[in-house]
Amino acid sequence: MKKILSGMFFRLVRGYEIWALLALFLFAVTYLSYTDVMELNYLSAKYVPGYTYSYDYDNVETVICKDNAEQLCFKNSGISAFDLYRSSVEKIPQEEYDKLSNEMHDNPYYEMETLYLEIQRSFFIPAVLMAIFIPVFFGRLFSDGTIKNIVACGYSKGKIYLASLVMTAILDLAMILLSLIILAGICICLKWQPPVYLPVLITAAFISFLLLLLITSVCLAALFAGGKKTVAFVVGFVMVAARFFPASIFSTGLLWLGQSHNSISEISDDTIALLKEVGRNGLEERIDLSLFIEKYYVNGEEIEYIWKLENTHPAVVKASLLTLIYLDPYLVDAAKLYSYGFSPYLIYRDGVMAINIACNIFWIGITNGLALLAVRKRELHC
Repeated sequence: MKKILSGMFFRLVRGYEIWALLALFLFAVTYLSYTDVMELNYLSAKYVPGYTYSYDYDNVETVICKDNAEQLCFKNSGISAFDLYRSSVEKIPQEEYDKLSNEMHDNPYYEMETLYLEIQRSFFIPAVLMAIFIPVFFGRLFSDGTIKNIVACGYSKGKIYLASLVMTAILDLAMILLSLIILAGICICLKWQPPVYLPVLITAAFISFLLLLLITSVCLAALFAGGKKTVAFVVGFVMVAARFFPASIFSTGLLWLGQSHNSISEISDDTIALLKEVGRNGLEERIDLSLFIEKYYVNGEEIEYIWKLENTHPAVVKASLLTLIYLDPYLVDAAKLYSYGFSPYLIYRDGVMAINIACNIFWIGITNGLALLAVRKRELHC
């Protein structure tokens, strides 16, 4: 397989496809990452001429502009990255919470969210480009008869597929790492020091790589199983488009429809009094994985807040919907769409990210296992 890989990389470097892919990738990632980062009020006030931002605190309006934009940023907040990441779901020191929510108008939280989303969604541009690259580059193995020549040299069709998969995985990893390097370069150029909490961000980057590898594996499997570029194009773009219609969103809606209803208007007077006493900082949030829904706690005791739980679904329906949710490769990518939005730290701490990692590894294994069976059992058409 080493010789097959060497030949593929030699062909890759000499061909036009990789350089076109690299040029499009660098342009798209740099432009979109820069645009997303510059939407932060702190950076817009600092670098966009004439941009101002105002907010009220203690009935005093504060106007943020280039001269005082630094007072909004995380690096000058004195709040640790760990406390910032968990501020919406766990209790943090009250003085930090007051400064974050009142004096800084939650701007450091938006910095955290922007950084996380840039890393977690770093798979998307590479996925679109690889859905084009795979049929074009690997499709030439079929169109010019190269694959027949490799088989004639004594290499099995399974080894050819595995070599192609390894090469695809290397390209996937390289693009994810390049995306992170580009993001770091933008941060350096803008002198932006975002809040970095490595356990969440490294896990998000790993999920992004696995999701990209799954998409490219499906595209490659479709090409080798049928030998048709068009089929691989269509399958690849269907996988990319599925990101906008994740199965977990529809399944979650159906699950919650029978398991709970919004109860904000039904909160008891005792609960209202308790919430006023402890404040928002005293309200803790957890995900109940058996229902895939948030539950709320004060001082370790569960309270009925936002959702009132019911149990109208039959057990088999509930189990089926939960299975669809947890088998969705885009489970973490769609986290902001569930309920009022699951925060990055919440889905990391409560195991949703771990479930999604296992899910993507499972689908990658299934996809490539089936592809190997299909490749070995049928003739490759050229």
